[in-house]
Amino acid sequence: MNPENLKTFIKNNTELSLHRDYLHQLIRPSVDIVISLDKPKDHDSRFGGMPLVSNDFVWPLHPVGEYQFLGQINFSDINNIPEALPKTGMLSLFYAFDEDGEIFWGDDGYVLGYYWPEIDKLSIFKTTNNDSIHSSTVSRKILLNGGIEIPRHEDLRKDWPFSVEALDDLPEIEGYSEDYMLGYPSYCTLAYDPTPGENWTSLLTLTSCDELDWCWHDGDKLMIFIEKEKLRNKDFSHLKTDAG
Repeated sequence: MNPENLKTFIKNNTELSLHRDYLHQLIRPSVDIVISLDKPKDHDSRFGGMPLVSNDFVWPLHPVGEYQFLGQINFSDINNIPEALPKTGMLSLFYAFDEDGEIFWGDDGYVLGYYWPEIDKLSIFKTTNNDSIHSSTVSRKILLNGGIEIPRHEDLRKDWPFSVEALDDLPEIEGYSEDYMLGYPSYCTLAYDPTPGENWTSLLTLTSCDELDWCWHDGDKLMIFIEKEKLRNKDFSHLKTDAG
């Protein structure tokens, strides 16, 4: 969320304004994701389509099929980029595509991440006649704006000094986004904190999207997590996920 908009929201809320110091201690950096109407270029941050990858890239497989390209983050596209993220490079993400529902979103390896520090050495993945790659025909450019987050759910804290119903109007903040990087996990139907452990942090939170054929947990949200140490080292090789 935009920092000034969030601070104004807290200041103007009768109950939250009494606990500004508490809420400011909970603030985490985040990156709001907004889908653009502009046609994406090869190197743009985007969802769907074909990924920009290294020449030796081999499309990943899982036990019952192939992965599908989720999207790519060009870190140099992020305005006001948080300190926790790489300043440059490309992150491509793939999820385990499975028409028969044999793959569970909580399984290890449900989402795979590939990071390349030098974008100018990448090219669009090219298929051959023998390939049966599951790639979305829809490609949407995304805009990325650095901001801040506070927890959106009661289950994410055990020390709330106020009723969390006071947070119900958060979506009314100008620029509020359901899709974002970092921050806190956000979900629809869960009743627990899905973060794998204290050494992990949210990497990406995505809503279901009919246009992109994303349906996470019957239309809820997909949450992708990364170990804090691996994020510092720009190592996206081991991600965990949950949905709900």
